[in-house]
Amino acid sequence: MVILYNPYSVFMLFGEPSMSSLIRVRPTKIELIKLKRRRDLARKVHHILRERLTILVNEFLTRIRSAYRIRREVNDKIIDVYNRAVFLSGLYGEQIYRYFEGIATEGSGVIIGYENIMGVRSYTAMYKKGVFRPVLPELEDFRRDAERLIERIIELGRIEQSIHALGVEITKTKRRVNALEYIFIPKLEATIKYLRMKFEEREREERARLKRVKGMLEARRRGGGG
Repeated sequence: MVILYNPYSVFMLFGEPSMSSLIRVRPTKIELIKLKRRRDLARKVHHILRERLTILVNEFLTRIRSAYRIRREVNDKIIDVYNRAVFLSGLYGEQIYRYFEGIATEGSGVIIGYENIMGVRSYTAMYKKGVFRPVLPELEDFRRDAERLIERIIELGRIEQSIHALGVEITKTKRRVNALEYIFIPKLEATIKYLRMKFEEREREERARLKRVKGMLEARRRGGGG
């Protein structure tokens, strides 16, 4: 709310704005200048956030398409690897799985890290391949297919994690954009308009007062001369 002197004469024609639509400031020209600067800065920030929101949404949609493609690929690979695993277990027995565990001379693993997406921090992961001793060709093909499946599953998890992080950031950025666009900037503009109208009313009152004083002085001058 802006506390002003005798605003009734100004808003008889224009209507008095709601108290909640104004910012509490001192009714001075200095405050008006400050409000204009705040409004200009808010407009610039709003423009930057709108551009950032557009880029984040585009990146979000791109990663959703990639996740959909990789998920279909993973589903197909799971079926293929599972069928071959059933065949090999039927051919060599259940010890085939312990055999694969024993042929690794250096264990494989997953390296966890972070990636920065337009200022958004997201977990990332990279599969570290192990070193295996040579085995039969059909077993080697199965091991490689299973390893590629693990790589794609890790890649899918990385992309879905980034999608989640981008979704959270998009929600936050959208709230900031809406707050600037529908609350903060309109309040600044309403307060600026309110102060301008008050200052114009003050100037009109001052001119009218000077005109009355001038008229009184001229009347006294004429009366004294008579």
